Amino acid sequence: MAISTVSICNRALDLLGADPIISLEDGSKAANLCQRNFEPSADSVLRLYPWNAALRRARLPALNEAPGWGYLYQYQLPQGPEPAFCLRLLEVDNGTDYRVEGRRILADYAAPLDILYIGRIVDVASYDSLLAEAVAAKLAVHLAGNLTESGSRIEAARDYLRTVLAEAKAVDAQEGGASDLVIDAWLAARG
Repeated sequence: MAISTVSICNRALDLLGADPIISLEDGSKAANLCQRNFEPSADSVLRLYPWNAALRRARLPALNEAPGWGYLYQYQLPQGPEPAFCLRLLEVDNGTDYRVEGRRILADYAAPLDILYIGRIVDVASYDSLLAEAVAAKLAVHLAGNLTESGSRIEAARDYLRTVLAEAKAVDAQEGGASDLVIDAWLAARG
């Protein structure tokens, strides 16, 4: 089955024991809640970890206006069009000291500034299956209070979110390049 916003919402509803939706516009309470909570749930899961599917690179020009004090230059974080919207800055390529304030990067490094960041994923069909499951689990946590009065279901949704995030992070981390792998002395000695 292809990953879609509705399939992720239905997975969240399944986790809560709620009826599935046909579309985000079907008029049901669950559809309205999914429509309102999907993007914040997805964005918060994407911010938690540098998911491979959400990594973006950009070369930023300096803004004309210098910061008031403390740094020589400021740069605008990518803010669109989607999926260029920066949810979280991960690294500045030259290793310069920097600070994020609002939607700007302050640094002493002259332009251009190369960055690696987590970008919003608009096309959910490009989600990895574990990322989709993590978003569904987070969405279930957000929906739980409105769709169920069962404290055990709400806590089960939170527990499942922790479990699926740990599993997804472990798998996603294994998909990094060889430069990401570190062989410590003990492993090297084992051959």
